[in-house]
Amino acid sequence: MKSKSFVIKQASQFSQEVSRALADGFNPDLAVIFSSVDIGLPGLQEALHDLPFQVAGCSTCGEIFLSGDSNGVYQHSLVATLIETRGNYFKTRLFDGTQVSSYELGKQAGEWGKSQFEKPSFLILVSGLSANGQEIVEGILDSAGNDTIIFGGLAGDDSAFKETFVFDNQRLLNNGISVIAFDDSKVMITGIASSGWVGIGSDKMITEARGNIVYTIDHKHALDVYLENLSINENDLPEIGVEYPLLIKRNGKEILRAVVGVNKEDRSLIFAGTVPKGSLVTFSTSPGFEVVEHTKTEIRKFHDLNPDFDLLILFSCMARHLALGPVISEEIETAFRRWGKPVSGYFCYGEIGTNINQQCDFYNETFTLAGLKER
Repeated sequence: MKSKSFVIKQASQFSQEVSRALADGFNPDLAVIFSSVDIGLPGLQEALHDLPFQVAGCSTCGEIFLSGDSNGVYQHSLVATLIETRGNYFKTRLFDGTQVSSYELGKQAGEWGKSQFEKPSFLILVSGLSANGQEIVEGILDSAGNDTIIFGGLAGDDSAFKETFVFDNQRLLNNGISVIAFDDSKVMITGIASSGWVGIGSDKMITEARGNIVYTIDHKHALDVYLENLSINENDLPEIGVEYPLLIKRNGKEILRAVVGVNKEDRSLIFAGTVPKGSLVTFSTSPGFEVVEHTKTEIRKFHDLNPDFDLLILFSCMARHLALGPVISEEIETAFRRWGKPVSGYFCYGEIGTNINQQCDFYNETFTLAGLKER
């Protein structure tokens, strides 16, 4: 598997950069694109329309690309990774999520992937601020198999929390998923999901919830509980909420859920993934630089088990960027130095990853790194 990546600031530069990449006989069959909405996605669609290879992309909350001579972290840019494989190792498809539940959307993607390959693995990109990342994962696993490997992220919109997008060569959707299904017998995908966020305050109980919408916590309106405990103004949500996600204690492990929407009429909160009624939760926060050191340790351990990849794709939570600032580049640099391969990716509103125990889940606040290698 060969790849070339580039960063641009304007959609009008895209075609020129692709031509430059193809000049030496490089023949990609897939482009994975992470782009700020400020690039001008309708204009980008025009440049993508006639490409001779498949495309999977989404909008972002910051872009990531490190190859040794690049900055690592970008804003209001586009990062494209062109990939050349040796055969029919993957398929792409865009699924419209309009009037379809998140679970059904995931199920459709899983069934389609299973129809393409006997054992598929997936990279998925999700748009729609009301999308439930957990239910999408569950839909894929129920239809493609519980041992299916999935990596991906929820699209962003530069922290505006208004409208996010996924796209291919032909369409741009504000509610849907862009799916790359790989033939697991030809391409290995594995990775890690590292957080480091810690719980603060006392346990609370989710007393009324449906899917990813929480109505009451300890029998009080969810929005009011957030305002009281975090001493913030309701106009600060959902932006400030992603820095203080709920830590859910579930089946002996802890899962983080970040706020992505607010309903001021019924005082409810919309989270990036499911928050079950009856769950015990606490608020959580970043302990600072300890998060980076924790992640760097996890990267080193993962490298010891998987020292060779063709390609690295990173899905990192936008809240990590907000909380850690410039020091977040240390995580990216550690991955680049360990494998000696370019790292491309974006800052997400939620991450999907199969952890080192090969268990897939939906996360918030994580550094989720996927490594790809042709078998």
